[in-house]
Amino acid sequence: MSRTIIGLDLDREFSQISYYSERNMEPETVSIMENQDKYLIPTPQDLFSVIEEAMDLGVMSLANFLKTCISFVRTATEMQQVYMMVTMKEICAPWIEAVRNACEMLGMNRENVWLQTHRESLFCYTLNQRRDLWSHKVALFEYEESKISSYMLETDYGTRPALVTVTPGEVLSLENRKRIGGEEWNRKRDELFLELIRRTFAESNVSSTFLVGDSFDKTWAVNSLSFLCRKRHVFQGRNLYTKGACFGACQHLGIIKTLDGFLYKSEDMVEYNISMEMEIRGKLTNYLLIGAGVNWFDAEYTCEFMLDETEEIVIYAKSMLGGPVSSYTIELKNLPKRPARTTRLQMKAAFTAADRCRIILRDLGFGEFFPPSGLSWESTLKLN
Repeated sequence: MSRTIIGLDLDREFSQISYYSERNMEPETVSIMENQDKYLIPTPQDLFSVIEEAMDLGVMSLANFLKTCISFVRTATEMQQVYMMVTMKEICAPWIEAVRNACEMLGMNRENVWLQTHRESLFCYTLNQRRDLWSHKVALFEYEESKISSYMLETDYGTRPALVTVTPGEVLSLENRKRIGGEEWNRKRDELFLELIRRTFAESNVSSTFLVGDSFDKTWAVNSLSFLCRKRHVFQGRNLYTKGACFGACQHLGIIKTLDGFLYKSEDMVEYNISMEMEIRGKLTNYLLIGAGVNWFDAEYTCEFMLDETEEIVIYAKSMLGGPVSSYTIELKNLPKRPARTTRLQMKAAFTAADRCRIILRDLGFGEFFPPSGLSWESTLKLN
């Protein structure tokens, strides 16, 4: 059965959706009206507030909106065959479970749903373009409401894999300047944007620039766009993030390999390998639970194991950047006395932030011989 791979840019005012076209081997942004270039899907006005305030109707409202968005992808198959990357400007804790629960409510598999920020979508999109477009630094300017935000993408080839960062730069506030009005305002806005570009590009070799937002317009950005286009590639549009999300989903599924050899480093990235010693087939092994290099909201693992002659669990953490191994001991207080290897434990490890890993252990007993005690133990590892 064919699968549908989707990238959804979920934003407060308007959202966009793209799907991976196997025919063209790249994402295509979907118009919500047939035979028209209308790509912006109005986001329900209260959606963000009901999710972030954890209101009861939040997940249902989100599920209904996701269903509407997916319906525009006319190649969509059964929900179990839909794979989706959701990208947002920032990802806070309430959205992680809300998105996955909403997708599950629609019949999708939770394992088929991922999240990433706009900045990571910029990384995914950029590195899937021609190499000459990102051989040096890449700039992005985003015009939203009454401000222009700047970002710079750069790659450090001195590491393996090469580390890619997207650094926020200066934000140009235009809120109090609109009152100028008319042609004078256009000239002033052009002047201010040009100054922002010059400061952003100071001592930087920039290969290409992306302009995101409908407010960028040649009728006012005369000198600023002229400066940008000198010996640089400049692209304008609004669907960079949704296409970047689609590329991200394809990378997860192994359909594309363009990001192999590169690692996006952000404030959401887990820098630690989490492991514990286990005896597997008679051999003591350092068993990896969660590997470094993933976003904290994707870093989770569940397993079951038999407990030997001990009443504590030791978890190890090692930074991918080097340094010593740290150990964390979790005492299993009040654990029933049983013979060795007759206590089965379930362990859930999940990051709650980039430097916080929560471990939950639950006593499962041992079949009919030793029923579960109902006991559980929880500990949060502070990794910084």
